[in-house]
Amino acid sequence: MSSSFEGSPRNMRERCSDAMSIFGKYGAPDLFITLKADPKWPEITENLRPSEHTTDSPDLLARVFNLKLKSLMHDPTVHGALGKSIAQVYTIEFQKRGLRQAHILIVLRAADKFATSEYIDKFVNAEIPSSIENLRLYEIVTKCLMHGSSGIANPGVPCMEAGQCKKMSSQEFQN
Repeated sequence: MSSSFEGSPRNMRERCSDAMSIFGKYGAPDLFITLKADPKWPEITENLRPSEHTTDSPDLLARVFNLKLKSLMHDPTVHGALGKSIAQVYTIEFQKRGLRQAHILIVLRAADKFATSEYIDKFVNAEIPSSIENLRLYEIVTKCLMHGSSGIANPGVPCMEAGQCKKMSSQEFQN
């Protein structure tokens, strides 16, 4: 198949080559961002008919995902939310359940590169937010970014194998 057929091996090699040449010119990427589709996004659930499931509307899932991806790409490229972007590349792939996810690589201008750990700490935080100070953010983090309880308390979760969590998440929280 020719390279003009989207998804063909030649097309994919061309796209990969294009991405590599971008990084050859502008340098290594500074940010790696992943956006995963969530079938529980309000924009999706509010537009389903009463008896309909998200799997019944792949067009709605695709449209909402593309709008969110466009909005996410707008933040670093136009608004400079994490610094001014000089080059960006992304790829979209499908998860096991048919949901899309995007992997985004962004090159920042020299003045905005993350040079020190103190500068990184201004943007990256690995603490669970306070439920008193910011309830909405607390709910997002605990619902979307934390592995649910497993082990003896919940042996029916998919990550359990022979009485042990495959993801090793049953460990105590560390300071």
